[in-house]
Amino acid sequence: MPEPYARDVKTSPRAAVDLTPFRDAAARFASGVTVAAAAHRGMHHAITATAFASLSLEPPMVLLALDRAGQLIGLVRDSGHVGLSVLSAEQETIGRRASTRGRALQPLVDEAPTTTAVTGAPLLLGALAWFDCEVESISEHGDHAIIVGRVVAAASTDGEPLLYFARRYHRLGPQLGDAAVKR
Repeated sequence: MPEPYARDVKTSPRAAVDLTPFRDAAARFASGVTVAAAAHRGMHHAITATAFASLSLEPPMVLLALDRAGQLIGLVRDSGHVGLSVLSAEQETIGRRASTRGRALQPLVDEAPTTTAVTGAPLLLGALAWFDCEVESISEHGDHAIIVGRVVAAASTDGEPLLYFARRYHRLGPQLGDAAVKR
């Protein structure tokens, strides 16, 4: 069996990249909007997260990046689970509320009504889709932690997603073709 891909990491210092053009470039990547939530010892917290991706089908896994200085990462570490809810276009208010910094941990997720599936992680009712995850791994990179979650339950419904582009919320526009992508 071939060796897993690896490369030597270059450790020589480079000039810092100016953060303004970096942020402007990153804002040009359109993404769906998720709310990541966790609960531990009677305390809950939820945040808006756009750094989310499907990672693997076998086994089913997702990837989420969280601010290392935020409150949610502590609950995710302590509980060993995270719930990810994909917001519909009708849930913009929830996305805005969950993106407010500095909110205290609460006995309930106050952004919207929730349910649970397998792990006990909060999942938003009315979400376009959700993923209930056990934490597979957490690694720290820069000011964020990357969580790999093993999906233990998932569900979806029809509807239009809430999108985030150029630091603003958007809805889908007209479809650009008739054919679906075939796999």
